Amino acid sequence: MTSQFDGMAALHERSIDELPFRRHIEMPSVLAASGGVEGRRVLDLGCGSGHYARFFARSGAGSVLGVDRSPGMIAHARHREEVEPLGVRYRVHDAQATEALAGAFDLAVAVYALSYAATPAALARLCAAARATLAPGGCFVAATLNPDFATVPHYYRPYGFDLTVAGPHPRDGDPVGLHGRAAEENFQVTAYYWSREAHERALAEAGFTDIAWQPPRTAASGSASLFARYLAAPHVLAVSARVR
Repeated sequence: MTSQFDGMAALHERSIDELPFRRHIEMPSVLAASGGVEGRRVLDLGCGSGHYARFFARSGAGSVLGVDRSPGMIAHARHREEVEPLGVRYRVHDAQATEALAGAFDLAVAVYALSYAATPAALARLCAAARATLAPGGCFVAATLNPDFATVPHYYRPYGFDLTVAGPHPRDGDPVGLHGRAAEENFQVTAYYWSREAHERALAEAGFTDIAWQPPRTAASGSASLFARYLAAPHVLAVSARVR
């Protein structure tokens, strides 16, 4: 299996430090939306280099499994686990094929994964796959492209990246380019725009209830003035949903 992220593991890792909104807003927002991870069985869908998986382990998760379809990302994550053992397991696995993980987790988290679904069917499959991994009472949290992100050119440049879209009013399925720089290297990936209605429809069809968009949170070490412009129109929001 290949993906647009093969070969980007080190860059993915460095982005946490060099794009400070990730550490000061994105990560605390995901943790708050999950309701905490203490003692829970956590699945990181599309785990990339394993940064979030390690974050969950350090935050007290009972167990953590990270899965990603990119062998390069998983190899990097496993190396990090060897260097700093936290008990996190990793597996090369397509996030849309979770039959072997059915009902095994209390919390499933997908950071950006929904934003890379190129079609409504792919978005629906990802939500259904996440639902299948959860035990009764489980929770799914997705950090996804904010349907109301700023389309003003270069709005996010002060935060280390740009988003590009074809026009000021994107429609479901429109590509969104993300361009940035980390580790002294430029990077570019393509995501896809999905409205709130499209997200909620896919989640509901997968069998989720209590679907809620979570306001962004800031870490205590974050600077309110530094992030004020970003928080006015964050490019990513967390959406949570539950299994009855």
